[in-house]
Amino acid sequence: MAKETRRLSRLQKLGASIGAIFLFCCGCIFLITLLPSPEREESVAETAGEVVEAEVTTAQQLETLEENATSESTELEIDKDGSESTRTSEPTAVSTLAPTIRPTSSNTPIPATQPQSEASIGSLTLESGEEINGETASVTRIIDGDTIEVDINGATYRVRYIGMDTPERGDTFFSEATEANRLLVENQTVILVKDVSETDRYGRLLRYVYLQDGTFVNAELVRQGFALVATFPPDVAHQAEFVALQEEARDAGRGLWAGVVVAASTNTSAPLPTNTIAPQPTNTVESEPTVTPLPQPTNTQSAPPTETPIPQPAPGNVVISHIFYDGLVSRVESDEYAQITNQGGSPVNLAGWRLNAGDPGQDFIFPNFDLQPGQSCRVYTNQIHPETCGFSFGSGQAIWNNGGDCGYLYDASGAEVSRRCY
Repeated sequence: MAKETRRLSRLQKLGASIGAIFLFCCGCIFLITLLPSPEREESVAETAGEVVEAEVTTAQQLETLEENATSESTELEIDKDGSESTRTSEPTAVSTLAPTIRPTSSNTPIPATQPQSEASIGSLTLESGEEINGETASVTRIIDGDTIEVDINGATYRVRYIGMDTPERGDTFFSEATEANRLLVENQTVILVKDVSETDRYGRLLRYVYLQDGTFVNAELVRQGFALVATFPPDVAHQAEFVALQEEARDAGRGLWAGVVVAASTNTSAPLPTNTIAPQPTNTVESEPTVTPLPQPTNTQSAPPTETPIPQPAPGNVVISHIFYDGLVSRVESDEYAQITNQGGSPVNLAGWRLNAGDPGQDFIFPNFDLQPGQSCRVYTNQIHPETCGFSFGSGQAIWNNGGDCGYLYDASGAEVSRRCY
């Protein structure tokens, strides 16, 4: 029994030794597998390099996008009133992923398509010998009597004629003025000439317009009586010419002035009677008859008839009878007017008379016009009403101060004949 016990102990020891050797060999093999080979080290290094490079590239892209976003936010800052803010940083390169939007100034006309090149220059020589140089354009649309749309090298612009004004939509003679403009320029090639200003506040080009045959469109519309002189400094190069043409149209009764001439002729009173005293009987003594005359009563000679003079008309008396100073047309109040009335008994010729609206330069000079007894005429701020004589200051803005003002009327010699304040 004791021998069997010892034998088992030896077997156990042997098994334990073999197990220990097996575990030792397994551990060595495991350690050998953990040791890196040269090829594996190179592969691992390449992989690590690619990862680092990718991280650097990603960081650079993020930085570029942040710079672009900052640039865009600076460029797109707009003031509350709609104007473009001053840029506070230098322009940066723009990624194709984030294109920069540049706002257009509100004072620049926006063409339908951007012109591919500078406008071509046209020129012509007038009969007077004057040479005209300007932009060549094709008329594509008639807006009204003083506004058109043109094509300049593929770009569409709206053009406002300088120095004159025609009735607005809804006003008397609007259709006639628009048609007159159409007959002149529709589908025509024109030359646009600038005075001083480039555009008005609506972005329209301000231009004098000439046809290829030399016709000065702005002046022609005034000459035909379809437009009134409207002067807006500093664009005054042809003001004197336009004023003279307006006087010609008014005197000839053309266009807007036709009703004025008719009214003046129908209101002409019959010739006034002259103050001729009726012939008196002569004081001739009859010859005495050959027969003895009958006794004559004393004091029988009758007194000459009493002279009855024909009543004479009162002299002309022109006054400012009313001022409508608070017009209904918003902003420009073109329907304001001053009314003058002849309160006397004879016609008064107003040629050269001047109506002043309270400030220097706010003058209307009357044409050769007879104001009949009892007749009233209105001088509007910027409207034409032939039924009230058709006079207008031709001002594009209100001229009568709503807070109080005075109107002054001067005769041809410059003497003040009437004043009205409110």
